[in-house]
Amino acid sequence: MTVRYPSNARNTFSRLSEDVSEWQHGNLCGHFFSRHRSPLLEHLLKYPDTPFSVADACILKTDIKTALALTSFDGKQFVVKRYNVANIFHRIRLAFQSSRAKKNFAFAKLLGEIGVPSLKPVAWVQERIYGLRARSWFIYEHIDDEMSACSLNDQSDVSVIDHALSQMTQNLMVMRNHQVSHGDMKPPNLLHTRDRVVLIDLDAMRQHKSQRQCDRALAKDISRWMRWWRSDNPQPMISQKSEKILKNAGFEVPDS
Repeated sequence: MTVRYPSNARNTFSRLSEDVSEWQHGNLCGHFFSRHRSPLLEHLLKYPDTPFSVADACILKTDIKTALALTSFDGKQFVVKRYNVANIFHRIRLAFQSSRAKKNFAFAKLLGEIGVPSLKPVAWVQERIYGLRARSWFIYEHIDDEMSACSLNDQSDVSVIDHALSQMTQNLMVMRNHQVSHGDMKPPNLLHTRDRVVLIDLDAMRQHKSQRQCDRALAKDISRWMRWWRSDNPQPMISQKSEKILKNAGFEVPDS
């Protein structure tokens, strides 16, 4: 595996630094955090589909778009998220888009830098076939005691609801200060643990050039969040609490 250290790129998708290494092996390439460097990680980067194909594979999720598998090495557990390619037309579209794995890695890194809890990225891998982007893999540290925020309902413990909404709002405030929006702010894309709310699925995340652009994007995020509790999965109490805490934080909340 050839390892190269990248230049100081400043665009949203790379945000590389001295702690991130670039690598390439055959038709695969990507980046990984140098602190995770080990023979076992290097093997995983060369063969990122191994966690899905071993006899005792622990598959967390699989559908036409993505698959998640749990793996362990160096005394820790990690999740490998594979982004599939549906067909040749999908592959052609990928040629004009940034890798989803790369984007999730970059924005997870950015969120960590600005203090918003997110997945802890380890590496991303991009496959190319005949010069076109094919599958990609995003590797991150497994989170213990995670619970999707969509499991909350009006019958949940009030203290748990209040904590989740408080942490979610705090995350949005930090994102507003750094001109970042999520792009798909709905409970299935948040993990609630005992002490924080973790943002996941960063495919639609953007870092904006102006506060005005960011405010418009965050307004859409909040609208999506409220629509979940008002109509997708109606929970009147959570809806009312969400509206109150978001307005108190200075966000506009659409009328029901």
